[in-house]
Amino acid sequence: MAIVKKVDKKVLSAFILPLIITYGLTTFIFVMQFLWKYIDDIVGKGLEMSLVLQLVKLFAVIITPMSLPLAVLLASNMVIGDLAESNELTAFKASGVSVLRVMASILVFSVVLAGSAFYFSNYVLPKVNLKFYALLYDIRKSKPALDIQEGVFYRGLSGFALKIDKKAADNQTLYGITVYDHSQNNGNKLLVLADKGKISLSNTGQFLILELYNGKQYQYDFKRNKNEVDKNIQDEAMEMHFKSWRKVFDLNEFQMKRTDENLFKANQVMYSIKQLNQEADSLERDMQGRWNVIYATYNNYVPTNKKGTIIEQPIIEEDTTTTSIINIDLNNVYNRNFTTGVTVKAQSSINAFIQSIQSTQEDMSWRKAFYYAYVAEIYRKYMLSFACIVLMIVGGMMGAIVRKGGFGVPILVSVLYFVVFHVLNVTGEKLAKAEVIPMPIGMWLSTIVLLPLAIYLSYRTVNDANVFSSNIFATIKAKFKKKENLN
Repeated sequence: MAIVKKVDKKVLSAFILPLIITYGLTTFIFVMQFLWKYIDDIVGKGLEMSLVLQLVKLFAVIITPMSLPLAVLLASNMVIGDLAESNELTAFKASGVSVLRVMASILVFSVVLAGSAFYFSNYVLPKVNLKFYALLYDIRKSKPALDIQEGVFYRGLSGFALKIDKKAADNQTLYGITVYDHSQNNGNKLLVLADKGKISLSNTGQFLILELYNGKQYQYDFKRNKNEVDKNIQDEAMEMHFKSWRKVFDLNEFQMKRTDENLFKANQVMYSIKQLNQEADSLERDMQGRWNVIYATYNNYVPTNKKGTIIEQPIIEEDTTTTSIINIDLNNVYNRNFTTGVTVKAQSSINAFIQSIQSTQEDMSWRKAFYYAYVAEIYRKYMLSFACIVLMIVGGMMGAIVRKGGFGVPILVSVLYFVVFHVLNVTGEKLAKAEVIPMPIGMWLSTIVLLPLAIYLSYRTVNDANVFSSNIFATIKAKFKKKENLN
């Protein structure tokens, strides 16, 4: 009993530190991937460093359900592989402690971790998602920082286009200035040219002040349209010289405005499981109600009885008397003498019915997409938490089989397994949303594949059956050399 307690203490204490390190490493990799994806939306907008750090911090929290299973896989592979490589695992077996019993402490820890991860995904993550996507939206929509380059038109100032030929070292004195005024939304009718000018900020930093010296202002008045050919109508242009020209721009448009977070609450990642179930049930009832309306409408247009005949309502025309035809045989429909008015009415009704069906079909398509998104999010919350347990078993058993610890072979093996896990996740979700496979199977596809693998590895390890020898890589290398010699 004392030996077992020492084993539990040793294995668990050896597991915690690698778990923290691998979690930080995997989170860092995902954060770098995020920054690489949105680098164009962040750089060049003059954002405060605190906002960028807040965005990164929120994303690091959001990626936890994905990085935590990978961290558990890496840590368990490293710890058990290290025990196997140093022959401590063999010593434990000789003392009557099986491999599964050696892993019992980290298995219990992984179960607790999976429960905590589920609580986090269900209650904490929706709030973090709300803050993250609202902040990301505001950053992506904010205007680039004021950066006027030489020889390039700057159009960041609303209603104006500004170009300079040269900028002095003080970043205030400008030379060769061209300003197009589009504030009236009537084209390039106002042009300002100056050889020299100055640009500066107000004392409060709220306004940008542009001052031009010894320049010209041209105002054009186009009297005729492009299609007019009357040569008697002449366009007018007015030229005005000035010693000083001053324009003040409000810089409030460059400040990032925060959007109300409530606008983003409709996305499925902002909901808990209870809210997702409510939204999914509501959409399901709504879709069923819409289908009932479609069937009722269809029966109004094409009512049928069991004998395959049509029951036609009375037809009223302006130049004929009212006729009521009951139980018309379908074989005699085309032999009847229909009037032009009746045919036009029938065609109009059919076209209206087709348009109604098409509109309803489009409406039902996006409702179905939302429904599947809600259901998929419910399964994802359970699946990613349960994956911590499955990947811990896979990682531990692979460590015992490969008998390699540290950051070398375990990372290679773990990354390969995680790539398979991630590919199965993405593929299963897409197939489920496309209705190729049932939603539970699609969302749990990675677990369905990896769980039998974990059981198989556990069976082989407990029975001391080597799936891979410790010299597996040397063996593969020797085989390749042998083939080269034969060639």
